Amino acid sequence: MTYDELVTNIRNYTQVGPEEFTAPVLDTFITFAENRILREIDLDVFKKEMTGNVTAGNRFLTAPTDMLTHRYMLIKNYTTQVQVFLEFRDTSFMKEYWKDQSLTGVPKYFSVWDQNTFYLAPTPDLIYIVELGFIYRPTQLSSTNTTTWISTNAPEALFYACMIQAYSYLKGPTDMQAYFENSYKQAISGLGVEQQGRRRRDEYRDGMMRIPLKSDSPGP
Repeated sequence: MTYDELVTNIRNYTQVGPEEFTAPVLDTFITFAENRILREIDLDVFKKEMTGNVTAGNRFLTAPTDMLTHRYMLIKNYTTQVQVFLEFRDTSFMKEYWKDQSLTGVPKYFSVWDQNTFYLAPTPDLIYIVELGFIYRPTQLSSTNTTTWISTNAPEALFYACMIQAYSYLKGPTDMQAYFENSYKQAISGLGVEQQGRRRRDEYRDGMMRIPLKSDSPGP
């Protein structure tokens, strides 16, 4: 589904023209819809890994600018190359766990300090290599970026998510809101099953997936 096709479908289904559903309004619907999809399902195509460093005595780490949600963080000692996966905790836990932030040690936990920064505890005692796995925010579907992976491979989920936004904006009937919410959940569930199937099976190891066919008994 292209950008123009999505815009046309939203306006046709809601019977609301461009006077109210202007391009900026529709682009907001699309932003919220795409972000919801990316947050609710772990799509392999949007996984990314980045490597950086934390310095001794600095408990803060700058987050990637295109990060939507984090997946994991590990640190690696430069000398020994021993790596440790950090456990995610709330910031309040971190402050209670490592009260004296001037003290240093091998980091064990990380949390989100703000949208641009991670917070590590204990405060690093050395320079460590950091590897961060995250879901990145792809370029949004727009009039200048007319197709995306989501619009091509999950058009139903994108459309239903946009319609939820549209009817919320219009303060439309609750039954229509519920209809598109249920339709979205079915679409996202199907996409999730597809993703799990791709990760767990391959024809070489597991053989082709087969669907049993019911046949009538040949007897009398």
